[in-house]
Amino acid sequence: AHIGMTPQVNLFGSTFFTLTSLHGAHVSLGILWLIFLLYNEFNGNLTSDNAVDLEIAGLYWHFVDIVWILIFGLLYLITAGDGVPPGGIPWESAH
Repeated sequence: AHIGMTPQVNLFGSTFFTLTSLHGAHVSLGILWLIFLLYNEFNGNLTSDNAVDLEIAGLYWHFVDIVWILIFGLLYLITAGDGVPPGGIPWESAH
């Protein structure tokens, strides 16, 4: 944001900050979930009876990975050659 790109600049800025912050929140949730499962494993509370909890956490983590691949493709790869987004970016203005 210190170089001019904020959620208020244009649609790209809004989309970028919204998607990456939501993804970051889900990554943080996944890390906390895995730490909780690791804690339970060290205390002997993760057994074959409740191993499905670990499976669900693994599936969640893979889902978050797939979403990141889609976000990366959308924001960085597809828009890389588009030039300046509508509304312009102050540091890339034509002189």
